[in-house]
Amino acid sequence: MNEDTMQIVVGLVIVNLVAWGGFVAMQDDATNEYIEKIIYQQPDVEIANVTVTINYNGAEANATANTNITTVNYNVTVIDDTSAFNATLEASKGNFQVTFSWHPSFGVFINEIDGISGGCAYWELLHNGESSSLGASSLKLQENDSITWNYNTDYC
Repeated sequence: MNEDTMQIVVGLVIVNLVAWGGFVAMQDDATNEYIEKIIYQQPDVEIANVTVTINYNGAEANATANTNITTVNYNVTVIDDTSAFNATLEASKGNFQVTFSWHPSFGVFINEIDGISGGCAYWELLHNGESSSLGASSLKLQENDSITWNYNTDYC
């Protein structure tokens, strides 16, 4: 082989090695991305086991499901949406009815629980025994939290 032919062969070998290396590198990136995003990085699922308490506070005689029971506790598990509102909906399934309205500024407002609506009274949200500064749709619960819906008649 003459020197020109040798240079061409070496040049082709180098070009092929660079191209193959780029192909392998791209394959590795795609494979790594697939493994990292699809296999190992499944979306985080928020789960919380919480207690939802309904305190009828003297209005239990008017309840449609829990008539004459002053306080009822429900242990529920909320998945993905750990809001107090979702926990309330989970507790209500097969137990009592909840009606609510949506307010753009405040989120969900609970109008009625178990057939008992407001008037001068309202359903007050307590979080871990304290009055909540957030509405039911904004309050995110964590494992072992508790919420209480207290029928508040202070303004009657």
